[in-house]
Amino acid sequence: MNMYFLYIALLLGTMGNIYDQSFREGNDAYYKKDFQTAIHKYEKLIESGIEHPVLFYNLGNAYYHFGKKGLAIANYERTLELNPSFKPAQDNLNKVLNETKRKLAIPGEPLWLKYLFIWHYGMLIKWTWTISLSFWVFGWVMIAFFMWAKEKYRKGMLIIGTLSIILGLVFFVSALIKMNAQPLGVIIAPECFVHITPSDNSPSRFELYEGDRVRIEREENTWTLISTVDNERGWIKNGDIFVWKPPYRSIELKTNPEQKVSS
Repeated sequence: MNMYFLYIALLLGTMGNIYDQSFREGNDAYYKKDFQTAIHKYEKLIESGIEHPVLFYNLGNAYYHFGKKGLAIANYERTLELNPSFKPAQDNLNKVLNETKRKLAIPGEPLWLKYLFIWHYGMLIKWTWTISLSFWVFGWVMIAFFMWAKEKYRKGMLIIGTLSIILGLVFFVSALIKMNAQPLGVIIAPECFVHITPSDNSPSRFELYEGDRVRIEREENTWTLISTVDNERGWIKNGDIFVWKPPYRSIELKTNPEQKVSS
């Protein structure tokens, strides 16, 4: 797998040349192995409100070569949130995950939820809303025409309309679940002590390492309560974790401008 592979198509031509120019400048810096400049250009686009799988994918590659595997993982995850079929992002994500210390799997949904809504995984939320609305409208249209239909068609129209409304409600619930799912994050510190309570004086329960993906249960001041796929729970400092779920966040680089990571 070639981690240098970038997508160089114009990012969002409809949004103006300034965005395309910044994107090209980021790509040019990447190919010159000036990864910090590339990251800066890509992050500025995110700050301006751009949400695009190609942007997040290229940013993930830049972070990987800059030595920030946690942030690389976060941006490959962002890519797949917007486009689950983006194979290069999945390939690169698998590669970086294999380089992490614990190789933790991503925390999943409860089993009962997976079996109940098995069909909605891998579907973008916008399509879930669209399908829900389509079934809902179609169902009520069928019910409305039922009033004027001939007797022999009424039973069929009533059944179809009712089933369509039910399916609309099912997809509506699916969309609500996706909207209210607990956010996911990735550890970006080299190592992270997980405390029993949100306090520096609290004993640590276990350690996490850069690239470990966790579920975020809640945030309290400068602390975040997390849980892992192994059902380990505890508190970590906010600065040790990056949340990749929308709304998309950028991050201030705290590295030395002279620091470069050779490939």
